[in-house]
Amino acid sequence: MKIYHFALLFLIFFLGAVIKTDVSIGKLKAIENENKEITISLISATSDAVDYLAKTGSYGTDSINKEEVLNTFFSSLYSSLGIISNPSAQAEIDIYIPVILLCDVDGYYVYYYDEYMAADGNTYIERLWSEKMPYSYEDEHFIYRFTLTDMVYVYDKNGLLGIDGVVVSSDYKEFQKSPLYADFRVHNSDCILLNDEDYELIRKGPIMNKLEDVMAYYTSRHNLIAQRQGITYSFSFPAGKSNEWAEYIEDVNILVVFQGYPYGSDRNYTYNKVASAGANIIKKPRYYVEKKSWYYLVHRQGCEKVNDNEMILEETFDNIEECVKLGAYSCECIEHGARVPELK
Repeated sequence: MKIYHFALLFLIFFLGAVIKTDVSIGKLKAIENENKEITISLISATSDAVDYLAKTGSYGTDSINKEEVLNTFFSSLYSSLGIISNPSAQAEIDIYIPVILLCDVDGYYVYYYDEYMAADGNTYIERLWSEKMPYSYEDEHFIYRFTLTDMVYVYDKNGLLGIDGVVVSSDYKEFQKSPLYADFRVHNSDCILLNDEDYELIRKGPIMNKLEDVMAYYTSRHNLIAQRQGITYSFSFPAGKSNEWAEYIEDVNILVVFQGYPYGSDRNYTYNKVASAGANIIKKPRYYVEKKSWYYLVHRQGCEKVNDNEMILEETFDNIEECVKLGAYSCECIEHGARVPELK
């Protein structure tokens, strides 16, 4: 065999390898693009649903039109994915969304799959909403029902508030200020109601833990439904990844678990994501920092010392922790829990 024969063979193998590589790269790009398309569609649908909720103004009540929230979500999702007129494709998408949470001001609803046996003896599958579930927490003396605002509902188990066995609803700061609770403050200084930092930590912790537990339960429970549909994927909620879905936990929001959806030309890739969106309804106070001669002083939004003060920094802060990083001390409006005007 002459040299040009070897050269020809090398060229054939080389071109084959290049073509195979190009095809592989093309497939990977197509898979990546499809993944991005699903993500954009899911995020957009979640945002559209929560925007509808915000515009109707029904949050914080028992009159939320949850079905319209769902219609908005699924219509947006189907439209973005180009399956608005394809019922079979829609049904396939649906089965890979095991749970949706609608988190209201004072509790949350769960939208999930369930099965039941009808009078004809057959088992049927349906999707339904749960009743509103509270953001609850219990300690030695009280049962708390938290909200996303400063309002709290407290069941007094031991009569510490002077009203044994009664549910008290109030801005939690009233327990720190009202003369009605003067004796309570004297004898129960370690109660979370009397400490802003403790209260926020305890309030936020149970809310996040409760939502994570609920999503984990209904996601795992969905395996029973999926198996009846011939799906072999094992549904399980990813633990310890709250940073992926808890961004809007301080606001009215929607959480969507989308898991196990097969995609790619060979459908051998699975798409998994927990999408969330907030309605930007709950307005948390901002914090202002005043520059003194040799130190900084942090004020809560609404403090009278902020008005017309030329020494206030232009930048505002979401929480006290950010101000502490500057070495700022606390104004009495924070130290003593002084009341400030309500945010509008």
